[in-house]
Amino acid sequence: MARRWLLFISTARHDRQREETAEVAARMVAALLADDEGIRAVLHALPVVFPWVRHLNDEEKQQFVRDLVDATHDAIDLDVHATLHRVVVEWRATARILADPALTEQLTRALPDRQHRLRGRLAV
Repeated sequence: MARRWLLFISTARHDRQREETAEVAARMVAALLADDEGIRAVLHALPVVFPWVRHLNDEEKQQFVRDLVDATHDAIDLDVHATLHRVVVEWRATARILADPALTEQLTRALPDRQHRLRGRLAV
């Protein structure tokens, strides 16, 4: 029984330390993103932290940074860390698509201007 309590206490302490570390990192990123010079520094660092951003154009990189800013503020202000994870996962998926020219062409092709049937229902 005592061993189980020690494990619980140790795990709780580790979780608190990890949360504090994440908060410090989020606050540092938010501080960097507070002005144009910091944003330029973050844009410069993006390929080191996220090597897949090389497949994004400049506008997409800037939108990724804006999304990171919003998600970082959610992590700090609301203690919601899932948003930051989602932003990274979604942008990484976008980069994967852009890295494959055939997939990019397939997914960005305009749909025909006619109506389609989906499982017996009319889709416009």
